[in-house]
Amino acid sequence: VAGIIAAVGNNHLGVTGVAWQTSIMALKFLDSHNRGFTSDAVSAINYATMMRTDHGINVRVINNSYTGQRSSATETAIAATAAADILFVAASGNGNALGRGFDIDEHPVYPASVDVASTLVVAATGQFDELARFSNYGPSMVDLAAPGVAIISTLPSDKGNYGAISGTSMATPMVSGTAALLAAELDDITTDEIRAAILQSVDPLDALAGKVAS
Repeated sequence: VAGIIAAVGNNHLGVTGVAWQTSIMALKFLDSHNRGFTSDAVSAINYATMMRTDHGINVRVINNSYTGQRSSATETAIAATAAADILFVAASGNGNALGRGFDIDEHPVYPASVDVASTLVVAATGQFDELARFSNYGPSMVDLAAPGVAIISTLPSDKGNYGAISGTSMATPMVSGTAALLAAELDDITTDEIRAAILQSVDPLDALAGKVAS
């Protein structure tokens, strides 16, 4: 995920991230099996917000490539990111036990289904611009889709340096990286303006009609 956002480009090495020269604040709450507590996810969100509001660190985007349980604390934490002018980008999730995506308008997934205006919820597409089979969708709750099938990026060293992984977790940092580029180019751009710029410049696809909002 970090590599998709920010792997350094033009250096004859590996892959290139969407935003070549951005900084990553790594806030880890999942273990090596992608398990963790919702309370720790909330702590990570609150930490990033605190670093902006209390310490002046220029946090503009929080990438959330995970799904978890609904909680009032999560909703409060996401609302605080909005108040701090931070864009909250979340994965729509990777479907049911059979690997098929479902409609999160009808069956909510968190944190994607927290209804805050400063969020962007991302589904995944494949190489033919189709909705990926595993990707959750929702014509109201899911804002847009981005490439999420066989995305080559950096991997932890115990798995090799680079590799291809599929998931809405790979599509989400495509959007987060785009938001980082906008924030880097325009110092005074607001979260609402970043969100609007992204949604107004998407490519409308027939395959996504009725599946995502844009």
